[in-house]
Order: sequence, then structure tokens, then C-alpha cells
Amino acid sequence: MNKKRIPSLSSNFADLISENAYYVDKTPFIHNLENLNFKYLFFLRPRRFGKSLFLSMLQYYYGIQYKDQFEALFGEYFIGKPENRTKLQNFYQILRFDFSGISTQNSVQIRDSFNLRLNSGFREFYSNYGLLDEKILDNSEINLEPADYFINLISIISSKNSGKKIYLMIDEYDHFTNELFAFDTNHFVDIVSGNGWVRKFYEVIKQFMGSGLIDRFFATGVTPVTLDSMTSGFNVARNISLSEDFNNLAGFTETELRGLITNTLDQNTGFDLEQIILDMRNWYNGSRFSPEGGDKLYNPQMVISFISDFR
Repeated sequence: MNKKRIPSLSSNFADLISENAYYVDKTPFIHNLENLNFKYLFFLRPRRFGKSLFLSMLQYYYGIQYKDQFEALFGEYFIGKPENRTKLQNFYQILRFDFSGISTQNSVQIRDSFNLRLNSGFREFYSNYGLLDEKILDNSEINLEPADYFINLISIISSKNSGKKIYLMIDEYDHFTNELFAFDTNHFVDIVSGNGWVRKFYEVIKQFMGSGLIDRFFATGVTPVTLDSMTSGFNVARNISLSEDFNNLAGFTETELRGLITNTLDQNTGFDLEQIILDMRNWYNGSRFSPEGGDKLYNPQMVISFISDFR
């Protein structure tokens, strides 16, 4: 059997596939997500647990622009089998924002840095679908309130997209607010609660969900603190992080860990699979997120760093 490469720590699904890296198949969870009665979802896990890679996989599965790449990307995985594909395959325009790395030095920098992340997401949208004039993106004012900034750009999309639906994806929704919560609680309260601009930003998203333009929403993060602090500002979303059905969505089960090791490491090197598993079980196995039970999970970054030493 031809071995796969040990995956890098890249969070880009297409890059892993093109590198012939081993991908722990999380595509069955697409069915779990679509079978929910809720279309607006938050999924929370510790850092480096595979959230961004899962979000990237969703982007390539649902994005209209990736239709011609579907077989190459998904052919060998669960969702790639004809009987497992869903009606929403390559159905959506994807609008994706990444809120990691936002500067938290002062209130103006936080807002402007946030708007630059919005601009980056809209630029990618323009590149994929051509529904925004690049001159508008170049001239957009980053010193606006984020809710107004978002309205200005998505309203243009709404007027031009001919009935296409948007799947809005947000990675690291709380990266910057968690920093504020840890080091400047008063500032956190000012921007997230009450009339704060973070809450108003999500209220605008809720408005475009109500209009039907944003049909689905999936956000990743670390804690529910920011979400809970917005109270009714974004009460349309469902936090699935503690559900038993999604306990294994990110992170590796021991069965998945065995598959990763046997499909990447050369057995001729004489490694002892059971000893590796025992060592890793003692050091890295212990995360269970659903109070209803489920597998204990391994942190993917720790696992990949560990087995890379056996190459």
C-alpha cells in the first residue's frame, strides 16, 4: 500500500489533498450538520484542534467555484461517494472571514483591524464571484463602524447576485475578544454587550439571514463567552460544541490515530504501533467535550508533531 505523507499543520484542505497528505476523514459530519433543524452554528474547541481545517473542508465542499475539483478533492472520502453526496454540494457562494490576529492595542486599532479582515473576506468573494467592484473595495473606509462597513458591501452583493445564496463562515470569531476579556474586561463589555459594535455587527448578519441572502452560517472559536455576552444580539445561532453528535468533529479518536499512523509511517522502520499508541494515550489523550459521553480525543497538532519524529 502506498503511504500518504504525514499531514503538515496547514489548515487548507485543498493543500493537504494536493500534497498527498493523510486526511482524517471528517466529511461524514456534513450529514450531521445538514440534518440539524438549525442552519446557523457555532463550534468551539481549544486552539490547534482542527477547527480551521474543518471549516476549510466545508468551504471546498459547498463552494460553487470548486465544483470541477470535487472528484480530486473528495473522491476518496466518505462524502465523495455518489450515494453520500448531499443536494447542497457546490451550491453556495462562500463568504469567509478570519478574525485571528486582530490588533488589540487600542479601540481604534481593534475596529480598523476588524474591518481590514472584513475587506479581505470580501476581496476573496470578489475574486471568486466578481460581484463587487474592486475600486469599491479599494476605497472602502475602514474607519466606519463594522456593522456599517458590512452593510455597505453586502448590500452591493445582494443587488447583483441573482438569487444565489451565501454560506457565511467565520474562523476564530472570538480570538480578539478573548484577549480583551483576559486583559481589559471593561473594553470587552463596551464592544460586545449592549450597544457595542461587535454585537451590532452580528445583528446585521442576523438581518441578512432574515432576508434569505445568508442561508447558512458556521463559526469556529474557543469559548462561548463572546457569544453569550451578545445575548439577544445573535440569538438565531446554535452552539453545537457540547453535542454528542459533534464530539468527534475536531480532534482525533484513537481509531483515527491508528489510521493516521499506519497509513503514513513505514512499518519497515520497525516502529512499535502499540507502544506509540500507549505513549500517546498517556500524554495526549484526554479531551472529551460532550457531557453525554463520546470518545476521548487527541489534539491533532500534538499528534502530528509526535509522529513526525518517526519519519
